[in-house]
Amino acid sequence: MRITFGTKYNQMNYYQNVLQNKLNEMNTKIASGLKIQYGYQDSSINNQNLKLEFEKNTLSQGIDVAQDAHTSTLNTDKALSELSETMVQFKTKLIQAANDIHSSNSREAIASDLEKLKDHIINIANTSIGGDFLFGGSKVDRAPFDSEGKYYGNNEKLNALISSNNLVPYNITGHELFFGRDSDKQKIITSNIKMLNQSKLHPDVMDAINKTNPPQEVYIKPEDTLRDLIGDNDNDTSNDAKEYFYLRGVRPDGSNFKAKFSFDKAYKNKENATTVNDLLDQIGKEFGNTPQNKVVDISLNTWGQIEIRDMKPGNSTIDFHLISSDMDVDNVEELKTNGARITSFNKSPFLTDRSLSSIQGVSDNYDFRFVRIPTAFIAQDNTAAVKNTKLSDIFDPKASILQIDGTRPNNQDGTLNTEPIDPLYIDIKNTTMQDLMDAIKSHFGGNLDIELSNGRLNIIDNNIKNKEHDSKTPPFNGEHGFSISLKTLDENGLETQGIPTDYENEYEKTYFTNRGSKLMGNISQVLSDGSGFANPQTKLFEVAGGSIQGQSYTLKLEDHNGIPVEAQILFDNKGSYLKLPSKTPNKSEYIIPLYNPHDEPPAITITKPNDITYQQLMDAMSIALNYSNQNQEAYLKAENRNNAPTQENKSTYEMLLDQAKRTLSISMNRNGKIEIQDNMRSLSKMKFMIYNNATNDFSTQAIKNDISGIRLNANNALTIDQPDIDFFKQIDDIIDSVKKGIYRPDNFGKVYTTDMRKIGIQNGLSAFEHLSDHIEKMVALNGAHGKTFENIIRRNEILKVQVDSIKGEVIGTDLAETYNKFSNLTTNYNAVLSSTSKINQMSLVNYL
Repeated sequence: MRITFGTKYNQMNYYQNVLQNKLNEMNTKIASGLKIQYGYQDSSINNQNLKLEFEKNTLSQGIDVAQDAHTSTLNTDKALSELSETMVQFKTKLIQAANDIHSSNSREAIASDLEKLKDHIINIANTSIGGDFLFGGSKVDRAPFDSEGKYYGNNEKLNALISSNNLVPYNITGHELFFGRDSDKQKIITSNIKMLNQSKLHPDVMDAINKTNPPQEVYIKPEDTLRDLIGDNDNDTSNDAKEYFYLRGVRPDGSNFKAKFSFDKAYKNKENATTVNDLLDQIGKEFGNTPQNKVVDISLNTWGQIEIRDMKPGNSTIDFHLISSDMDVDNVEELKTNGARITSFNKSPFLTDRSLSSIQGVSDNYDFRFVRIPTAFIAQDNTAAVKNTKLSDIFDPKASILQIDGTRPNNQDGTLNTEPIDPLYIDIKNTTMQDLMDAIKSHFGGNLDIELSNGRLNIIDNNIKNKEHDSKTPPFNGEHGFSISLKTLDENGLETQGIPTDYENEYEKTYFTNRGSKLMGNISQVLSDGSGFANPQTKLFEVAGGSIQGQSYTLKLEDHNGIPVEAQILFDNKGSYLKLPSKTPNKSEYIIPLYNPHDEPPAITITKPNDITYQQLMDAMSIALNYSNQNQEAYLKAENRNNAPTQENKSTYEMLLDQAKRTLSISMNRNGKIEIQDNMRSLSKMKFMIYNNATNDFSTQAIKNDISGIRLNANNALTIDQPDIDFFKQIDDIIDSVKKGIYRPDNFGKVYTTDMRKIGIQNGLSAFEHLSDHIEKMVALNGAHGKTFENIIRRNEILKVQVDSIKGEVIGTDLAETYNKFSNLTTNYNAVLSSTSKINQMSLVNYL
């Protein structure tokens, strides 16, 4: 038998090497605990391993990011907690200030403390950690608030990427903290003229039974009669005329409305008398209240003022203005010219339109000696006229002569003086109020005194007596013959509008407030659905409450150079137009289309009324306010005479706008109010008002048509609270009220002051409750953010453990199985070694 040792040896050596490699592989698996060491060993396992490793790293990164975000929420929570504590201190001080027991010194001390607390709030708002400011939105590199509380941050959220495509916000922006909106809050507005019970204030005139009672200042109550509210000139309750109410406002659904209604003021049986509550119910009906559905709550506050609460939380649309009179007219301008007695419920320190050509004096109900000129004389610097105020600073520049007519005062014995009297003519341009008073006293004769108080002119006939016992003891209710009327004439002796309307009676025809280089409107432009404020790209009809097609608005202004201009904005079925007066006498006006800014050349269209935006309105206002800086040719080129607008028309319009923006800028602030900024002067010469041409029309058709409209400035109701907050402005108003001792609206009574629209300390407490509640909501929101990240960290850690477990199952080796294989391979390997050794020992000698 022949044996080939080389072949056998090679076979055994091969098996030995194979077993050696397998042993090494098993040994490596046991040592590393992994099924594979390299991707090529098993691509399927390697792919699963890479995927799981990615998930593990993502979770780890998510945990790190969430921990950083959670730390930020903890820092924010600390700042907000300090802010909340400061709010408690502020409220404590404010409650202390609300008591009517403080001297001016103690109020100043409290106001000083409140200002320091405000400063501390601003310091908290500028909290930074590691150089990043907490409340600046995404602008974390600079302090978000200045010393006055003006915000320089933004409303952008900082987000933590805690997993793929999963961004979670973690910051509270300064905007939402101090300028946010609470959809669970209701808007509350109030009239701001305190109403007293006239029967108790003038018992000697109005109360036949208790006429000897001393006068008492008692605020009107819902159960009081309408006669108690309006007043009377005698003690007969059955001889009074009807009282007519002229109401304007905005309903909760955003629609505008006018209403004229009347009540019987007279009564024979007090149980059947019209009460103030009847008036409140009627106002509620005009706002939309029905027996089944109450959209607003109408009530009287402690000071006899009408408060209206929108019953829909989060809504911000309602508004209100009311006057009443014993005269029924279709246009309320007639009340002012016909000497009607007017009862006002709202007042504002706004310069009014000088739109009256004549007015008649009104006799006082309770003291027949007094005849009052039914308007306040307010100078152009918005201060009440005093004796040395020039008439030219009160009346319109077109008015040159003031014609004064009337009848003579009583004779010395109290009888009427029926002797005719010629008109008195006063040169407006060269006369002061003192000169006017002296001229009236001298011209009419008798025993007259002339008083000028808070801009109001009162003429007193001292020869009027008590009709019951013919003596000069109150009440002075005897016969009286004195009357007076004023009329303005131009330089040609023709009647012209020149007398200002009264700031208590006027509604829309009011000028923007002048603040140095800036003019400011007082009405926020609120979306008609009540969801928030308008912005420059908002369409007018979205605020107006309906279509504005067919409406026209007058822009009465003094332009950038102080030149008087009367312009119009027309919304007709052809489009929207700006009408400016011609610079050439006796020529027709310039009618300039408001072109669609979104047209792509060569398309040129005129914007339809319901497509006009606030930006386009502000652009038209800019062109009008820059009127005297432009030549006539530019306006002619911008016109569209043939109803076929050209590129030249539009380019000229854009040129007019560009040039206007160099001298002034018009913007809308965060509260939706229009602001006009003079870019050239620190003390602007500009004045501006805008009003609907049908604003004073209370005819049946006008009331029916008045369902939409816009107002930028008006003598409207005061806002006590609303869903939107403006933290530092509200805080400043509260501190200012404390400093000046303004406890409630109409705190200063008949005094003409720029503070007459302050809501006062006691209403300020209600507003501050909202601010405090809002801060607590932000604390809760930040707490929710923190809890979210705690949950994210906990969840990611659990998921990370699960991924590790799955990864172990995918790539981790089974040590028992591997060790068993290793033992078997070791046995086989030893067997191979033994066989190889025996083969190597074999020799031919063994077969000899």
